[in-house]
Amino acid sequence: MSTIEIVNDNQNKLLSRREIVLNFKGGSGFITRKSAVEAISTRFGVPKESVRIISMQGKFGMRDLEAQVFVYSDMKQIKKQLPPYLEIRELPKEERKKAREALKPKPAPPGEAAKKA
Repeated sequence: MSTIEIVNDNQNKLLSRREIVLNFKGGSGFITRKSAVEAISTRFGVPKESVRIISMQGKFGMRDLEAQVFVYSDMKQIKKQLPPYLEIRELPKEERKKAREALKPKPAPPGEAAKKA
């Protein structure tokens, strides 16, 4: 496991979340989103459900991985503030496809289109 270095840590009281920028030393290519969430939750002592990874980017020419993370204190705020695709990213592959299909808009029946015109 790579070591976690905190680059920036801000408490956003207005949005009831903690905004953290982390650096996973030597983690590029080795860390998955799921393992990153587990590492962050153990490091900060928060439940895994309250951690949302916004982005994970590798640095050119280095094995480091920079991650932007939001840790929410109010779980209701997650659905209000973040788009649904961020939650889908953290699901296992089998569940991801089902969740994407559920988000797609359903086509209107043929009779409905004629009534509107």
